[in-house]
Amino acid sequence: MTAAVAGRPVLTLTTHPLQRCGARAVTLLAGRNEPDEVTPDELDSVARQLIDDIVVVSSRPKPAPTPDWWKVLLALYPNAKATHSARARDPVTLRPLVANLFIPDAPAADALPCTFCSAPTVVLWDKTRLPLFDTARAANTLPPRAAGWPTCRGCRVAMWSLPYGAWVTAGSATVLRCANPAVERRFVARNVIRAERIHQLGFAGVPAGASAEAVTLAAMRAHAVDAPVDAVLWSFKNDNQEPWLRVSGTRQAAGRLLARIEADPTTRLGWLRLRRTLARRDTDPGGHTAIARTLFVDEHATVDRLLHALHQAVANPPADPITVDAWRRLARAYQEEMYGMDVARLTPARQLVAAWILAERNPRGRFNDYARATKSGYALHELLMAASARLLRDGRPVPDISGITPTLLSAGPDGWQWRAQLFFEVVADLVVAKAPIGRKPADDEDDVDDIDNEIRFDPHEEEVYA
Repeated sequence: MTAAVAGRPVLTLTTHPLQRCGARAVTLLAGRNEPDEVTPDELDSVARQLIDDIVVVSSRPKPAPTPDWWKVLLALYPNAKATHSARARDPVTLRPLVANLFIPDAPAADALPCTFCSAPTVVLWDKTRLPLFDTARAANTLPPRAAGWPTCRGCRVAMWSLPYGAWVTAGSATVLRCANPAVERRFVARNVIRAERIHQLGFAGVPAGASAEAVTLAAMRAHAVDAPVDAVLWSFKNDNQEPWLRVSGTRQAAGRLLARIEADPTTRLGWLRLRRTLARRDTDPGGHTAIARTLFVDEHATVDRLLHALHQAVANPPADPITVDAWRRLARAYQEEMYGMDVARLTPARQLVAAWILAERNPRGRFNDYARATKSGYALHELLMAASARLLRDGRPVPDISGITPTLLSAGPDGWQWRAQLFFEVVADLVVAKAPIGRKPADDEDDVDDIDNEIRFDPHEEEVYA
């Protein structure tokens, strides 16, 4: 049953990404499933938790080490009385200042609609109490002579619950916007667990290598069979020096791609082996962050990250045909879902290039020539002409590539995507033919008996994101 005051819920989920994240955090802290289920007593309880947490970390005497959670609060609310460097550090003095942030709204004739949810309120908040900022991309400047934005109690509690539901660092925060509410709830739930660990142990107590992208991807994977949705991350820094806002997101087809990866063992193996190659021992030991970011597109990015990562991995291909075929299938799934590519169109060009490379006694040289030619349509054009001529002179059949040539030789991004997929196809064929074109197999690539175990879902994998 919806809990309401004067016919309205005490907490409303809005379309504002910061309020939305905070409202979901309040909901979770209150033990509810949806924001409009939160009761007045439960909102009071969450407000008391916020007050206690803020007072505890903000009232430490100066000689004591600065708590990591206070750094989080300072990054979001640098000018609030509770977090300012010149704040009162006596908890008796500080508590009423913090409690005043969340006082209940009293009925009033001069009430204004809340900026976020339209609930009536007389409380006006400015940027000293809201995690809003001015950049060239997001202007949150109040109109002249305006005292602040009307902000109801539910939204005030939500805006200060933001760091519990967001992916936070000591200087920034990231929130998620997704059309699938289950993905948003899962993202917030993971971050609430992480926030509790930061409270208790600091950032040293949370696993290394996770990120907002990794948490989002885990949530999307858990709901990959649902209707395809995209996910947008808003990452921002709100300090007094150089505030910034960065927006990145997945394409809507990412959901279908994740479902396909989960459904096909070989494609999933390709995903896991790519993650292994992207891992960094100190900063990203599991590779979760690196591979998650391959599916996120920055607003100003021009490089397709997943194809680029695969291309780097296959540039010096392992001799293990299982891994190479798994990467080819992953690339196919990505190209077909993201760009609608019909990979079968590449068959004649794939046969031509592979036959030309394998015709040489030492195919490594020709493979290197081909790898360099994939960087531009013009270079590939010259190589295809030379390969066709050589096969003709040797009396070998020459596949008809006229149907795919204009696409392969295009100077735009579509041409690069087709050339990249052709490269994955050719490399896989060469490895199957045992052509000595790459590196020797590593120890973990020699033993293929563990593949069934590797492609199964690992429960620990979810724990990495928390």
